[in-house]
Amino acid sequence: MKRILRIIETASNIGAVFSAIFMILIVCLIAVEIFLRALFNTSTLIADEYSAYMFVFVVMLGLSYTFKEKGHIRITIITSRLGEKARNYLETVVLFVVLAILVFSIYHSAMMVYDTYSLDMRADTIAETPLYIPQIALPIGYTIFALQILGEILKKFIKEDGK
Repeated sequence: MKRILRIIETASNIGAVFSAIFMILIVCLIAVEIFLRALFNTSTLIADEYSAYMFVFVVMLGLSYTFKEKGHIRITIITSRLGEKARNYLETVVLFVVLAILVFSIYHSAMMVYDTYSLDMRADTIAETPLYIPQIALPIGYTIFALQILGEILKKFIKEDGK
């Protein structure tokens, strides 16, 4: 069980590393764009488009790591008033609901990517980027996030068995 949890944690950490890399690439791309405009009065013509695509990767690949590090906003107005047993039960139920939503999201985003790929859909820009490339971030990010949620559920059951 601990091995599975380590694998899930590693996946979240790898997602965070790639999220950071994409953030650095966004900064570099925007810096190049500013440099070209200021000194040569020209443009890359793709900076805004590719920055937006990379931002999707930043968000989606960072979701699970942020959850693992308890970085998401948590509204505790209800759970703070509950006892430990009731709070654990409610948190477990919520984790299962979130997992169900993520499975739904994984399926539909994967279908969207498949349709976009099979129809050879491209961005209506000068770069004509195949749209499945930025869209692939969604099912990947949702999958890593779902694994992290599953890991949290497993931790709750391990904790209950250990008591």
